[in-house]
Parts: sequence; structure tokens; C-alpha cells
Amino acid sequence: MREPDRTTPNRRLFGLCLFALLWSILVLQAGGFTTSIHAGMAFLDWPLSNGSVNPPGWLTEIDKFAEHSHRLAATVLGLLAIAIALAHTVLEPRRYVRRAAYGLVTLVVLQGGLGGLRVLLDKLNIGGDGNFKAVAFAVGHAVNAQLTIALLAFIVLTHSLAWHQAGKCTPSSVRRGGIAATLLVFSVILAGAIMRQGHFTAWVSGPQEGLFIPSIGTGIVWWINFLHRSGAVLAGLAVLGFAVQLARRRFPLLRWASLVALVTFQVLLGILSIQLPHNPHVRTVHLVVGAALFSTLCAAVALTFRQEGRFAEA
Repeated sequence: MREPDRTTPNRRLFGLCLFALLWSILVLQAGGFTTSIHAGMAFLDWPLSNGSVNPPGWLTEIDKFAEHSHRLAATVLGLLAIAIALAHTVLEPRRYVRRAAYGLVTLVVLQGGLGGLRVLLDKLNIGGDGNFKAVAFAVGHAVNAQLTIALLAFIVLTHSLAWHQAGKCTPSSVRRGGIAATLLVFSVILAGAIMRQGHFTAWVSGPQEGLFIPSIGTGIVWWINFLHRSGAVLAGLAVLGFAVQLARRRFPLLRWASLVALVTFQVLLGILSIQLPHNPHVRTVHLVVGAALFSTLCAAVALTFRQEGRFAEA
């Protein structure tokens, strides 16, 4: 059974979802900066900060400002997700888009829970020498953030002209290339999350090793860094290969050139992060651009399926 599908996008839903997408990037930036300066435990309680929504010192102390502003921005994103779900219930006839909107609420609620458990199960709260539980939830929190933004980007795409005007059949080889690139990028994101949250980041490379082989760290620290860097190379090549496939199929310039630009910028930021190990802003921007790349890639892959008509089915 096929669902009714509009020929033109709903501007109100598009505007609401686009605003939420931009806001989610702000939330990610705040969270990334908090991690970069090791301020995740500026407050030992959750969801309030020192028992308040306006804790003393959060406007004057950088660690408290980073953590509390992240919490406030995340709360707004939660409200936006609820608004998106309600708006789609009323205004959106396509079942798969409504389900995506409901899925967004689920991911945002899960994201809040993971963030809260990261704080409440930290060794500063429960005692002990190790901090495996808190780090595990922190990694989940970081990865789920990427998935949340990617899903929100997909919802925005479904309300765009590109989605409504798509109709050209895409070969299965192109779709497989896009899926492979997406999985590789996600694996790099996972390794990067383990590095950041576990403080496994061996930023400095020696003159003999260059940028590719980490020169410090042993055991799992060395391997996680190596997998992140080597995975980034493979993922970058896969994304470029997918972009070339899109270009050969005469996709609009913006759809494949944006992938080329983002993956190039991300690699340069990764190199800069190694060269400037004590600069939290570079690492934060590296995180944000990585999310932009992953979301754009997911949207591009979804569009190749849309052009085959699969998203028109109930």
C-alpha cells in the first residue's frame, strides 16, 4: 500500500525541523567543548546543577558554564523534539516520516538518560578506583548524539524540495557504496568517542612516525588511536568514492561536493588536532564537522533510496 505523498514540502514542518537541527549542532558543540576541557563533572548531581537551574558560578567559571549551558541547551532540544513529534502527528500524512519524528523523541530521551547516568555513576559519586561505568555511558551518550543529529537531518530532508522532486533511479552499486562509507564513518566516530571519553587520546606523534602512527601510549590506548586514524583514512576514501559515484550519476553539485568538502575539512582538522593537542576548540570543531559529515552522508544515502521509490511505501 502506498501512502499519499506531497509534491511540495510543508514549509512549517521544514522550518521547525531545520531550526531543531541547527540547535542540535549547538548542543553538540557545547557537549564537545565540555568534554574537551574535562568539565563533564563540574556538577555532581543531575538533572539539576548543584540542585538548581541557575547554580552559582556557572556564568563566571568556564567548567561550570560549559556543563550547565550544555544541559540547558539539551533541555530545549528535548522540547523541540516533542514539538516536532506533535506537529507531525497533526500535519504529516506520510507514515515513515511520522515514525522518524517519534524515533527522534526516543533518541533524545535516551540521550538525556545516558548523560545522566554518565554523571550519577561516575566514581566521584559512587567511589572506587575505576570509572568504567561512567565512561561506557559517556561513549553511548557521544555516539547517540551523532545518531540523533543524523535522524533529525533525515527528517529535514523529507521536507525539502530535493526529496519531493526525486525520481531518478539509482543503481544498487551506488547505494552499497554509500552504505559502506556510512558504516566506516560510524566506526571512526565510535573509536573517536572511546578516545575522547576514555581519555585515550595520544595526540602527539613523533617525527619518525608522522601523523598516521601514534608515538605515545601502549596497549589499548595505542590501538584505539591507531584504529581511529587508520579508519579515518579508509572512511575518507570511501566517502570520496561515493561522491564520485554521485557525480557520475549527475546528481546536483551540492549533494556530492558537500561530502568532498566536509571530508577534506575533517581530515585537516584531525591533523590540526594532533599538532595542537592543548587546544580544545580545534577538537570541538573536529567533533562538530564529523557530525555534519555523518549526517550529510546519511541523508545522501537516504536520497538514493528515495530515488528508487522505496520510501513511498507504507
